[in-house]
Amino acid sequence: MVSEILKVLSRKPAVAIVGLSRNPEKYSYKVAMYLKENGFKIVPVNPNAKEILNENSYESLLKIPLELQKEIEIIDVFRPPEAVLEVVEEAVKLKEKNDNLKVFWMQPGAVNEKAKEIAEKAGFKVIAGACIMAVHKKFKDKF
Repeated sequence: MVSEILKVLSRKPAVAIVGLSRNPEKYSYKVAMYLKENGFKIVPVNPNAKEILNENSYESLLKIPLELQKEIEIIDVFRPPEAVLEVVEEAVKLKEKNDNLKVFWMQPGAVNEKAKEIAEKAGFKVIAGACIMAVHKKFKDKF
């Protein structure tokens, strides 16, 4: 499974970042900026922002326009564990319309075991508790 996820990361796909903050001091912002600077297309999901890092922000995964939904391969979650169940339910609905959607990634502090089970059952590769930026930094020379 690790090699499959590294293969996805090597393509620098579109990443929906749920819980992306507008605050440059927040870790989610720093991770999103890193991904964008390294060639990933970021899709911010934050109901309280219209734009983050010069990208349109969406209220929820299901509010992302269909054409853009089809580009997303990774859903990266920066939400408290108790909020992740709602996110995974939306992710499963998105996956029904998007064959490209492959990875459900719960950042450190966002891990919810029930959400992990639901995502795996829906066919996602699940990363729980690792940082997407740290993983990319560690392996980017191998891509």
